[in-house]
Amino acid sequence: MAYTVTWTLTRPDEGTAIPTIESFSADNKSANDTIFAENGVTKTYEIDELVTRVVFTAEDKATYDSAKALSDNATNESTVRADYKAALIAANITCTIIDSEGTTIASF
Repeated sequence: MAYTVTWTLTRPDEGTAIPTIESFSADNKSANDTIFAENGVTKTYEIDELVTRVVFTAEDKATYDSAKALSDNATNESTVRADYKAALIAANITCTIIDSEGTTIASF
């Protein structure tokens, strides 16, 4: 059975845009996209009015964890991650990251 990690981003209203990783660092986005794609993880988007879900899918948890470990070293990863989280919070966009095993990875 596939292993997934789902980011659920909820905007407070239609006038609030969800920031993109690319707007913080195109190099970081490109590096992460390549790392995940080359290591067996796909990324899809589901948009339903104010809710956007980003779903990372791998064959199993070990495959995802291996790709994630590589992405943790992507170009400017720690800075982009902190800046992105701050931008979401500033825009009153809630974010919950949960895996298919029911583990909450983050919630803010």
